Amino acid sequence: ASYSVSGPSPNSFRRTQSILEQILSDINEHEENQERLEHIAASIKDITRETDSTTKAMEEEISSRIKESTDSICAGYDKAIACDKDKIKQVQAERDKAKMQGIKERIQTETASLREENKELAGQIEKAFIQENVPKITNNSFFLAIFLSRKLKDVLVYILFMLIVCAGIPAVLYILPAVPVWVPVVYTAVVAVLFLIISRSVYINLIMPHQSTIIAARDTKYRIRNNKKIIKKIGHSIKKDDNDAMYGLESFDHKINDLHDSISSTENEKQKALKEFEETVKPDILEEIQNRYADKLELMNSELAKKKDEYTKLDDLIKQQRIYISSNYEAYLGREFIDKDKLAELDNIMKGGTCTTIAQAIAEYKNLR
Repeated sequence: ASYSVSGPSPNSFRRTQSILEQILSDINEHEENQERLEHIAASIKDITRETDSTTKAMEEEISSRIKESTDSICAGYDKAIACDKDKIKQVQAERDKAKMQGIKERIQTETASLREENKELAGQIEKAFIQENVPKITNNSFFLAIFLSRKLKDVLVYILFMLIVCAGIPAVLYILPAVPVWVPVVYTAVVAVLFLIISRSVYINLIMPHQSTIIAARDTKYRIRNNKKIIKKIGHSIKKDDNDAMYGLESFDHKINDLHDSISSTENEKQKALKEFEETVKPDILEEIQNRYADKLELMNSELAKKKDEYTKLDDLIKQQRIYISSNYEAYLGREFIDKDKLAELDNIMKGGTCTTIAQAIAEYKNLR
């Protein structure tokens, strides 16, 4: 669009009041167009916001409807799958229980000879002690560790006992604030004397009379201990054995495999149902919801397009006006007087009859200021 001022061209300006009024009219029109442009911009912003809000509401409704529908489809299948998974856990627990029972029975079978041997050895010790009237205390593992230790384990038991009695207890007594300093010293001396007396008495009265029997019992107990280690090792090896074919667990495995197949079948049916929903039901849902919003969105988009077109044309007109005013009126009057209030005052001065030209009115305006 082009812009021009009706009336005399700038080259033919006669310094008259009509030219000043023409300039004032053009400035007012330019400012009015700017205000109108701002209103159109605000209207475009409001329509755009409302359009976005409506579009978002439509998309949320579509998403909600589709989610609700797919959740309904999945619910039945998921419930069946969850039920089969619970059954797998139950069957697996029963299988583990049966396997553990099989392991126990296998351990019992493979260690039966060792356990029987230990039973016979323990019986031999008991029989020998009864026949020779040996006190039962001498058949105690702790007693043997203190007075007839030979293996490393018994030596460690002896050392630990001595550390507790001869070092640990005195140390505790020493750090207790309520106990006098002399008490740990006296305790250590008394314990040392008692231990020597008791050790000598035990050795003379208990061990010496039955030395060969007690030593034989000790060595037999070592054999029993070694057999127990072997039994424990066999049990550990059996538990680590991954081959469970010997425990008769095939029925459990068949049930578990059938349940896994059932889950796979249900999953396939679920995917087919979802695919059918995507191909048949979902397009109908989209069409139904979009049709309800279509008229409103079309109306808003049409109004928005009109406003944008109006904004573009008016913006172009304002640019042309701005260029015209700048290149013609500012060059003639100066930037200071391209103001409708000042132009109105110049117009009033000329209407007063004291000035016949715009230049005279400007001079008068400046004198008044």
